[in-house]
Amino acid sequence: MMPSKQLHIPDYLYGKTIAILGYSSEGQEYARLLREQEISVVIGLRPVDDAWAEAERDGFEVKTLWEAVESASIIQVW
Repeated sequence: MMPSKQLHIPDYLYGKTIAILGYSSEGQEYARLLREQEISVVIGLRPVDDAWAEAERDGFEVKTLWEAVESASIIQVW
């Protein structure tokens, strides 16, 4: 896991919504780090994915894959 002080956030990400497709340990960490930097994050998952409830418990907005892609400016697949 990368400490947030090492995460360089390019200026162009601010004001954008990033969709993270998947909620693996890496996806969870990057979603959290982006949220800490006040960047809007939405998690995209299949409705049957067990991680859906976990992502919601972690405080993320969770959408289907297509809904997440449609709502985001930038998409990251994990």
